[in-house]
Amino acid sequence: MKKIYYTILCCLAICGMFSCSHDNEDNNENITRTVLIYMSAENDLDEGNYYTNDIAEIEQGAKSLPSNVNLLVYADRNSKSEPPFIAKFNRNGYTKVKTYDADFYSTDKEKMEEITNWVFSQYPAESYAMAFWGHGSGWVVESDTYNANTSSSKANARRRAYGYDSGVDNTGGGDNHYKAINIPDFANVLSSVPHLDYIFFDCCQMQCAEVAYELKDVCDYVIASPSEIPGQGAPYNYILKDLFLDKANVGKAVIDDYINYSSLSSVGGLPFSVVKTSEMSALATATASALDTVMVHYQYPIDVPTSDLIYYGCNYFSNKKPFFFDMRDFMHKYLSDTDFQTWDKAFQNAVIYSVMPQDISESLVPDWKSNQEISIFDFSQFKVSKENYGGMSMFIPQTAYESISNKYLNPNSSIQYMKWSKIIDWSKWGWE
Repeated sequence: MKKIYYTILCCLAICGMFSCSHDNEDNNENITRTVLIYMSAENDLDEGNYYTNDIAEIEQGAKSLPSNVNLLVYADRNSKSEPPFIAKFNRNGYTKVKTYDADFYSTDKEKMEEITNWVFSQYPAESYAMAFWGHGSGWVVESDTYNANTSSSKANARRRAYGYDSGVDNTGGGDNHYKAINIPDFANVLSSVPHLDYIFFDCCQMQCAEVAYELKDVCDYVIASPSEIPGQGAPYNYILKDLFLDKANVGKAVIDDYINYSSLSSVGGLPFSVVKTSEMSALATATASALDTVMVHYQYPIDVPTSDLIYYGCNYFSNKKPFFFDMRDFMHKYLSDTDFQTWDKAFQNAVIYSVMPQDISESLVPDWKSNQEISIFDFSQFKVSKENYGGMSMFIPQTAYESISNKYLNPNSSIQYMKWSKIIDWSKWGWE
């Protein structure tokens, strides 16, 4: 009997050992970093299978992750049958660790704060980081308050900064008037979670001086493109391992793998850069000082000539006028050599890594490429070189934007809501 009893104890002990070994993969001890990928996919990115393809890539990439990291994904699909959920990925696949009872706007400030805080409190680690997947349009500040009970809800819900939640499968019925979150609110949400090693934007036009400055107190690095990016986004099966490198090395690794292992390699790349946010205050001060020597010649309503500047998008409310100008190209053109060198030191300290398109097509017409597989901005009209290219955009006021009557849609007015504008202060030259 004793022998049998001893045998049972041994078996239980062995089972306990295996149980601990398995649980160690999901426990919270000695976890070096928790990364949350925030997928706002209740829009056309789900309809185009971009979401399903990237989830499959994330699952594939997670197979090579070590056991001492946490990878979480929050996803909100364009689906009435699958409500928003949070899933944990590891080498064995993924498990939904939280499923919501009903749909909601993933770009709602309160809901985003609830989601991010839940993840980081449930999965503590030595460090934290986030990736944002979906649509984006830089710093744009417009009304993002959706109110279905008002007659102006359609106008109030339009445009975006980050997100684009269509609301089509909301409980109570959506009306296809999407909701986004503005960057000041976005930064405010992230101020409630542990300080982030980095933020990686897998969405369009998020590498702006205005965005990076707004986020300087919530993360150490911003990894993003100032331009439009392909709908298929990052090749997660290749870049996932990069997200857990030392924070100073994540940006370069992500960008290089993003370009080398995606369709971007066939078109010569895409503007991408890494910003060290601790240097954004110095860059803002240097930029304000430099602009004092430039804007004295361009008091409102005299426009700064921008016809030959690199730009990364258009303003659809002002007859597609150029928008998101490359700030280094601007300074290179308008500053003296000495002043540019002084300013450029501050810029290089902030933008610590950047890549530019290498294979420029022969077309001389600025246009959004019609190729549906690679849909990116055509840089053929620009003179892009190491001397003038920066990889981060900056707003420059133009009288053309004055045709936009809605102050939320007129960037000359809405720029004033950004902290960057408190330093630059375009109103000094009559632009307000």
